[in-house]
Amino acid sequence: MKKLLAALIVFSAIAIATPGPSASDLKGPPPEQALQQLLDGNNRFVQQRSIHPDSRPSDAPQHPLAVILSCSDSRVPPELAFDQGVGKLFVVRVAGNTYDRLALESIEYAVGHLGTGLILVIGHDQCGAVTAAVKAYPDPKVGPMLENIYPAVRATQKASGDKVSAAIDANAIMIAQRLRKEPALAAHIKAGDLTILPARYILTTGKVYMLPLQ
Repeated sequence: MKKLLAALIVFSAIAIATPGPSASDLKGPPPEQALQQLLDGNNRFVQQRSIHPDSRPSDAPQHPLAVILSCSDSRVPPELAFDQGVGKLFVVRVAGNTYDRLALESIEYAVGHLGTGLILVIGHDQCGAVTAAVKAYPDPKVGPMLENIYPAVRATQKASGDKVSAAIDANAIMIAQRLRKEPALAAHIKAGDLTILPARYILTTGKVYMLPLQ
């Protein structure tokens, strides 16, 4: 019994002396590096040279390169589009690539607890949710999904050309701007360890284009 107690004391002392992971250990790559990895992967996807990394099941701790807030459209596959594997992307998908409180808390978890330093808000052409919002505007009884897109529709009412296409870009940009003002995310932006950017996915080619964050 004495030997067992002695062993437990030694084990406890070692456990206390052994440092756990620091905050820096939980951080992913810098935002600019993460973005470049995603764009490199997208170029491989577009050129049909995907390498499909990390394609096996894994229970290893996750350290996602980026949070992807994208549309639920089945033609917009983030892991394929960026040629990333298991554990590399923290994906939140909502029709119209907007967000509510639940989606925001998911995003905040990735940034605050997983150390993710990049958020991409990705719209896409032929977006059904944006198309529906353009057609319904300004009907106030459409529900939260289309109401979330109404600010972009309102901002592009006088746009020349394809109003749906203009609203798709504006929606991604405005959602990114809105995320940047969320208190928990704004604190990380101020600290220099988080970047939030808008982008657009082209269905016919698979190309992801970055949009200007006005």
